[in-house]
Amino acid sequence: MTHQTVDETARRSLPAIRRRDLVAAEVTKILTHPATLIAIGITLLLNTALGVVHAAGLVRLGVGGRLVPLSELGTMLFAPVYVFLVVPVHAAGSEYQSGQIRVTLAAVPNRGALAFAKLAALLAVTVPAALLVLVPGRLSITISDGTNAAGILLDLGRWTAAYTLMALVAYGLAGLLRSTIAPLAILILTPVLIATGVFQVPEVIRLLPDQLSLSLLGTPQYPVTELPGHRSRNPHHLGTSAHHGVRVRPRST
Repeated sequence: MTHQTVDETARRSLPAIRRRDLVAAEVTKILTHPATLIAIGITLLLNTALGVVHAAGLVRLGVGGRLVPLSELGTMLFAPVYVFLVVPVHAAGSEYQSGQIRVTLAAVPNRGALAFAKLAALLAVTVPAALLVLVPGRLSITISDGTNAAGILLDLGRWTAAYTLMALVAYGLAGLLRSTIAPLAILILTPVLIATGVFQVPEVIRLLPDQLSLSLLGTPQYPVTELPGHRSRNPHHLGTSAHHGVRVRPRST
């Protein structure tokens, strides 16, 4: 009997790892990574600060010839999400950079079960974390705007969904690129390239995760990304309608 046969026999004799144990192990990996707590803490501070500034009426920006509150500037309020994305990016990409993925695959050779456990763990961490970083800031904004209880819950649901969408996209990019830097660079630079006019393909722009998220929040950055039936609250609604041209560009309101 060869060593390989002995190893295979020993592996078969080991008890199967339960899925919930795999998920728990992956959750522990994410939560014990230093980048996770740092990213969550910074995102919480940024969102809370924006909420307090809005509630206090300390800042109003001139847009389209009038002063508008921060609550109407979806792009600015959504910006902290890029700090939050450090969590899913490191959850997927750090194992490749450190070489730990080889150890993980040796312990769990079933790639399908491992992929399921990692995705479940990501959702188990990011959804509650998104609520944690959003609640103080969003409550400050919605309560100061006089929003009723149902509206507050709807607002939190939309923002949590937007954060989760961005986290899933970042996680997928990090796993595909096997990097913790490239996914964040892509997600951050893409809106910049659109805003500066470098990237001008409306059919693609409306499918980008950040634009879908802003549309979900009711503050689409461009008319071509506005969801049907959603009224835009963006005071500087940029771009031209898909029915009036294909170029996405700023316009005065």
